[in-house]
Formats: sequence, C-alpha cells, structure tokens
Amino acid sequence: MQSSHIFAEDLFCCGQLIIFTTLRLSPNIMNIYGLCLQMLATDATHRSVVHHHASNSSSSRPNFHTVLQRVGKTVLRPGGTEGTRKLHSWSELNRDGTAIELSSGMGSGGVALAKATGARVTLTDMDTSRLEMASKIAREQGVDSELIEIMQLNMRHVGEELEQHHYDTAIIEASLSHYPTKEKRAILEGLSKHADELLLHEICFRCDDTSPKELNHIKQGMSRALAIGFQPLTVDGWTNVLQEAGYEVKRSETGPLKVLNPVTVLQDEGPKRTAKIAWNIATDASIRSRVVEARRAIKSHQNDLGYILIRAVANNGQALN
Repeated sequence: MQSSHIFAEDLFCCGQLIIFTTLRLSPNIMNIYGLCLQMLATDATHRSVVHHHASNSSSSRPNFHTVLQRVGKTVLRPGGTEGTRKLHSWSELNRDGTAIELSSGMGSGGVALAKATGARVTLTDMDTSRLEMASKIAREQGVDSELIEIMQLNMRHVGEELEQHHYDTAIIEASLSHYPTKEKRAILEGLSKHADELLLHEICFRCDDTSPKELNHIKQGMSRALAIGFQPLTVDGWTNVLQEAGYEVKRSETGPLKVLNPVTVLQDEGPKRTAKIAWNIATDASIRSRVVEARRAIKSHQNDLGYILIRAVANNGQALN
C-alpha cells in the first residue's frame, strides 16, 4: 500500500501543477479537480500493485530508461534539466568549440549545449532510432542543423572508435552509473585522449561513510527495481576514478535525486508533455507498476542517493582551468 500512496500523491501533485500552469484556475476549482484526480490515481495504483506481482515473474523486463521513454519522458537526468544547465554554465565551451555527448539517448543535454553556446555538438548512441529522434528534437527547438551531428558509437570502445577525432568538451549524463568501476575507468581513460574538458552528470552515494555492505544492499535493490546495472560511486569514488583515468576535477556539486520528482518532471518536460506522461502511466498497467516499483525504491534510499555534477580537465588537455 505504501507504493500506492507514493504514486497517488505524485500524480495528484502533477495534476495540480498542470492545471495551475495551463488553465490558471482558481484554488477552489483546482482543489475539486485535484480531489477527483487523487481518487482516480489511488484506484488506478491499487490495480497496478496487483498487476505488479504478475509482471515481476517475467525475466525479460525492459530497463527503466526504456520504460520512461515509452511514456514520453525525454529528459532522463538524475538532477533534471536544472542540473544539466548548471553543468553547462561551468564549461569554457564557446561557439568556436566542439563537443561530444556519449550515450546521448534523445540528446536533450547535447542539444541544449549547442543551443546555449553555438558550439558544434556530436550526439552518439548505439541506438540509431534515438539519434534520429534527437535530430528531430533539435530541429523542433530551432537549433541550426550545422551544429548537430549524429554518430553511432559504443561508449565501451570510445578510445578506439573516435580514432583521430578530438573535442574541446565531452558530456556524459546518466550513463556511467550503470557500469562497474573498472569499465568506468576504461571508458574515461579512452575519452581523455579525445576530449580536453569533461562535464559529468551522474548518480552518487551521498554519504562517504556508508558501509560497503549497505552500499551493496542498495545497489542490488535498485538494480532489481530498475532492471539495469546500478553501480554509482561516492563523491570520493567519482573523484578517484576520474583521476586514475587522467582527468583532474575542477568543480563538483551534489543534490537529491530528481528523476521522478513531479515538480522536476513538469520543469523538464513542460505542462503538455507532463500531462501526456501522466496519462500514459495511468492508462497502462504494466508501465504503471514499473513506475510504482521504481518510486518505492528511490523513496526508500532518498537519503543515500543523489546526483553529482563534475567539471574535470584532462591532464594532457588544452581546456582552460
């Protein structure tokens, strides 16, 4: 029942925010609408919890990133768009520069960087359909087509696949947290030969004094809930792996996870898309059960997990300090 309350409260909050920002209704009308929405959400979520037990028996569940994309989510960042914007503001990149985004998905971060700086940005991913969607999003946002390039690339082999390419800035958001530390180090080491500046936006453990046993417990629980590898590091852990890969951390900041926060969803996606996302979740039992499961897992570890923003410079790079 706890997960049911979590979903109902979030959908209720989203509904109020959407109504307030789009229709400008009076508080009394908003409260009446919100009460109806809360009743609907509670009933819908009760059915999803029943369905949850059946869906868990499947051994081939899609990972949670895929689930969020299916409902229409375009921004999949631990600190939301706000975190991405702050990270971009730390960069020395300008309109004469070049950047590459690894595992860019639908390219929200890279497109925003190109739009803000006028720099040329290469979006990379293994999934070409996501890259095509990223190009479409860039066009819809009025970004000059000459500023966006797409490239199919496996980030595990970034050092080899980039060959003679070199960039002023590299962006990685919500991707490295799924890899074991050894693979993180290898990816970053390969990248350090091709990008002078690194902008990193990932998940972290917020308490450096948490025991290894407790960290493993959190990793296992989150991996089950998200159906994907979950291997974040502490703040010191991220700093160390970057140093070992040839990057020097120049600036960093942490905060609470925001990926499923209803206020952040509205800020990231806007009222129209948020309403579509809420409708897709409410009307699809299998998706709804996954969202409930993920929200429950995140809520249970909200004091342990957060986002981390890092600006780092390659030791042999030319980026400004």
